[in-house]
Amino acid sequence: MARSVAVAAIVLAAACSQGSSISSPGATDAGTPPGGSTGGTGGGTGSGATCPSGFTEGTPVGGLTTCNVSGAYLTNVTLTNVDGIAYRLSGRVDIGTDVGAEGNIAGSQPAVMTIEPGVTIFGESGSDYLVVNRGSQLVADGTASQPIIFTSANDLERQADSDPSNDLGGDAISEWGGLVLLGQAPINRCKDAATPATAQCENIVEGVTNPEAVYGGADTTDNSGVLDYVQVRFAGYAINTQGNELNGITFAGIGSGTRVENIQVHNNSDDGVEFFGGNVNIKNLVLTGNDDDSIDTDNGYSGHIQYAVVVQRANGGDNITEASSVSSSVAPQSNPQISNFTFIGNRTNAFRLNTGTIGRYMNGVVNYGQECFRFEPSAGNGVAGFQAGEDPTFNSVLFDCDGGLATANSDAAAAQGAVAADANNAMVTDTLASVLFPGPAELGVTPFDASTVSSFFEPTSYIGAFGPTETVTNNWAAGWTFALFPEPTCPTGTTDSGFDIQGTTVCRLSGQISSDIRLTRGNYYEISGRVDVGVDTGPDGTATGGVPASLTIESGVTLFGNEGDDYVVVNRGSQIFSNGTAANPVVFTSEADVTDSQVDPENAIGEWGGLVILGSAPINRCRDAATPGSAQCENIVEGVTSPEAVYGGGDAADDSGSLAYTLVKHAGYAINTLGNELNGITFAGVGTGTDVNYVQVHNNSDDGVEFFGGGVNIKHLVLTGNDDDSIDTDNGYNGHIQYAIVVQRAAGGDNITEASSVSSSVTPQSNPIISNFTFVGNRTNAFRLNTGTIGHYLNGVVDYGQECIRFQDSAGNAVAGYQEGADPKFSSVLFDCAGGLATAADDAAAAQGAVDADANNSTNVANTLTSTFINGSAEAAVTAVDPATVSSFFDSVDYIGAVENAQDTWWQGWSCGLEASDPC
Repeated sequence: MARSVAVAAIVLAAACSQGSSISSPGATDAGTPPGGSTGGTGGGTGSGATCPSGFTEGTPVGGLTTCNVSGAYLTNVTLTNVDGIAYRLSGRVDIGTDVGAEGNIAGSQPAVMTIEPGVTIFGESGSDYLVVNRGSQLVADGTASQPIIFTSANDLERQADSDPSNDLGGDAISEWGGLVLLGQAPINRCKDAATPATAQCENIVEGVTNPEAVYGGADTTDNSGVLDYVQVRFAGYAINTQGNELNGITFAGIGSGTRVENIQVHNNSDDGVEFFGGNVNIKNLVLTGNDDDSIDTDNGYSGHIQYAVVVQRANGGDNITEASSVSSSVAPQSNPQISNFTFIGNRTNAFRLNTGTIGRYMNGVVNYGQECFRFEPSAGNGVAGFQAGEDPTFNSVLFDCDGGLATANSDAAAAQGAVAADANNAMVTDTLASVLFPGPAELGVTPFDASTVSSFFEPTSYIGAFGPTETVTNNWAAGWTFALFPEPTCPTGTTDSGFDIQGTTVCRLSGQISSDIRLTRGNYYEISGRVDVGVDTGPDGTATGGVPASLTIESGVTLFGNEGDDYVVVNRGSQIFSNGTAANPVVFTSEADVTDSQVDPENAIGEWGGLVILGSAPINRCRDAATPGSAQCENIVEGVTSPEAVYGGGDAADDSGSLAYTLVKHAGYAINTLGNELNGITFAGVGTGTDVNYVQVHNNSDDGVEFFGGGVNIKHLVLTGNDDDSIDTDNGYNGHIQYAIVVQRAAGGDNITEASSVSSSVTPQSNPIISNFTFVGNRTNAFRLNTGTIGHYLNGVVDYGQECIRFQDSAGNAVAGYQEGADPKFSSVLFDCAGGLATAADDAAAAQGAVDADANNSTNVANTLTSTFINGSAEAAVTAVDPATVSSFFDSVDYIGAVENAQDTWWQGWSCGLEASDPC
């Protein structure tokens, strides 16, 4: 769901590590203060610093000494970085005079203005702006620690006063002019009769007069200087009585010889950046809060942009990108190439594609509150519908637009065709964390190799502007940008607890959640008491008083509880979206873990409650008189009262949300005086519409995961150190699990899997299907197969210190011995159990028959697992069954066990406790 975001309210992201070393860093440095490393001191006097030679001193601003920059500079000039000084643009300032398209205008004088890192330049009105004429250069080569800042006098005063609430400027715009760069690169819109893209094709920047701002020529390698680590803030004031506003930065006929990297335009009243022809390339572009379009391309612009972040503010902005050309018949057509972009806003459209523009947009994330496109019929070749190579093209872009794909006045067929032309484009809900950082949906999109389009582009393994390992304090925009990563606040639906942990704010989650809330990165979240997501909507969603709600948890977020009363219940009709990633998993744990105060971390269990998910999928154990598997068959989770935790219904495809890269640790504390303990995760009546992938439960005092009916499927399940059963299936559960690592701890645990049902005569019987599992332990049994359960266990490795199987007489069809299709089944499983195959007191014949039914099962081969759970030569020698022939849910594999070999590392980076170097 697209979100409306005010720039100044973007929430800080934070990296969370695992276990007792969990940390959530604070906000990144917003950049060097204007005026040098110390900033201004406020008041009406200067800093005491002296202007460099050649500059006259002006009126102090924000406690800074000001040095005047005015008129035309016809020889080279340098703005040196002097602590306590800011340079004032006084009126229009020209660098050089126009040398013409070919550098041969008589009497012209080129010049270079060099600006040292850390320098601040400001204006006071729209008449204060900088023009770099053709043949001249601006060399503004800042650094990440000392960016060059173009801003307003008002901004300097805000930074220097005693009110921190106005430091980010709010909706302030139009406080000075802007920056205009004029080059000699080709354009396609000529002010006079001329052939487009020739030296004779020139144009002028509208509104800039006396003299005119002329641009264009035939030099594709035009070098107009360097912009690196440069901010342009609060510009765009009207420069004349006609109301012409300048863009933050105007690139007019600028060529590929100009180096532009790491630039930001913030709160400009016209476009953030506008390209009038030329082919200048940019890496690392940040555009925030601009009042018209953020990126505007026209007049034959054919440059490249990689890594672009655009965030509109709530109270201003038009399109994120507006792309135009002269017409489809005038060459060169505008053809911008943009890769790795993240566009966030809620104003007009994300893309307005106008007359004659082509363009290629790759590896993008679009989270927009209106339509994605205004795809004009005149765009591209001007022919209705989409024609590849002639119309704007999209590759590997995730579109999440509340208003749908295209406006009603668009060429809808062209928009739809452009998206459909690449199977890696996706129209799905985004899972961005801290507004900008990728979650599982973004990481699930196959990226496009943009380096095949141009060598300018770097190949990336991700879409969007930021990669999966980048955090707010460690990314290419950290430290030098403005108002992109403000301090985090507790999101709506939570309250500030009034305390912090390791300097990080703790937000409290408590009581009833009756609307959708989102837990953003940068804070800890305290689970205070029972937290209910929504109010039970009943088996069919129509219960009186039912209220659906959703809890979305961004990647990298840590939640903690402190006692058994602290747990989360997701009620029927509501959803949880735990959007972890491999680099930034979501962690549910205990306060003692977060504060590193566990006495015995290795055996720490029962330190808070757990996670309960209630769905409306069919179950077979009804608390009232009802037909099993029907919508009327409901039950409750034992011990969860006031209100009861009711589950079950008739919707096999029940969608209770998603869990991705999610850890639940140290839970299972008794939730009442009767001693009822919660499982790490309880899946009760949860259906196949729920996505569960990459989940770990560690050191729970009851079961790791328990399934009460339903058919939810799981891939990549890690269960470590749980004190009762690791996997418990009951009440008609008939889901699928693939890739399961289970390792018991020495001091606790019962069975690895306990499988039960109501009876062999009650349908649907429990029938779990588990493929590619590795079970390691030495507690009770690897499998306890109880009343009425069937199940199919394939491609497994069992390394156990006791008997492999307790095959109870009542399991399956409750008939002694093994009956194929009616009893639990094993295929391609290597059993290596120190206590032998089966317990003596149970149906040993059924256990032996189940193993003997498949010649690829073995009980007399010692395992050769390495690092506890990684296959060795014995495992590799077992003939696997293709699980895809059993169910389309399963990946087709040709090996047994959860981990094929040392190169199979799906468990690394996000889980904990599986190797000595990464304890929980």
